[in-house]
Amino acid sequence: MAALAVLAPAAGAVAATGAPHTAASGTRTAAHPDGGGQYVRTVKLADGVSIGKIYKLGDHHYRVEGFTNGSSFGSIEAGPAKPYAAGNLNGMITALDNNGNVASWIQRTSQGSGPHTEKLADGETVAKVSQLGPQRHKATLSLGGEVLGSVEASADGALYGATRIGGLWVVLDIDGGIASYVGPADPDRCTVTSTIGSLLPTKGMTVELTNRPVPASGPNGPQAILKDKSGTVVTSINFNHPESTEWGLKMTDTRTGHPKLLDRRPKGTSAPRVTPFPALPKGCPTGA
Repeated sequence: MAALAVLAPAAGAVAATGAPHTAASGTRTAAHPDGGGQYVRTVKLADGVSIGKIYKLGDHHYRVEGFTNGSSFGSIEAGPAKPYAAGNLNGMITALDNNGNVASWIQRTSQGSGPHTEKLADGETVAKVSQLGPQRHKATLSLGGEVLGSVEASADGALYGATRIGGLWVVLDIDGGIASYVGPADPDRCTVTSTIGSLLPTKGMTVELTNRPVPASGPNGPQAILKDKSGTVVTSINFNHPESTEWGLKMTDTRTGHPKLLDRRPKGTSAPRVTPFPALPKGCPTGA
């Protein structure tokens, strides 16, 4: 089965055929554009002309409102009880999570509606759509036979169901059509940490290993932090600076998603200890 066709953001592109409804449940229409909240930032949407203004309404509670030429065309809202929301805003699939992250894309084709199975935009994740009732569907998402999660949409609830697995956004409509898009990884879900004892002779020292997708630039990606027994940071190494010869720390395989820590006593002659970093969760890409 061919992967779902997804277009990169482009001005003048055609709206998704798999998402015919014009607003999501909880979407504020242009007639009621003022949903309140503290302004956070503005992002450009997929058509290259429209913008989305993001507002914080509370802890893990955000909304994004779309504008073209200064006129609002609707908004969607995600909060603690509904961590993901989506809608067809002005012909664009727009999704929001309750940390204020936004994805917007334009999709020409859908592999079907109603009960069916299809591959999503990453070319690997499979969605199996089942019908739960009239205009009520559920998509179960799996990778390599392992279930990653599910999403539902119904006419008496949210017209669009939305979720995010790593960098993969998935939107389901009430007729069983699916839209999906691969964006940057979810930094919260795709960050894992473990702690090991240090080889240094000072009692109580530890090394904290954090694995997360490698960014195009910036301070993220895998890192190792050496701490003393009180938890104070002594030194650290990261994707951009992967070695500290003074403290006998070095990271390898930093771009693979499976980095390793090599540590030894400073000026030691024995082979270094090799410790794998904790594995990234299923569905998380190696790069953000």
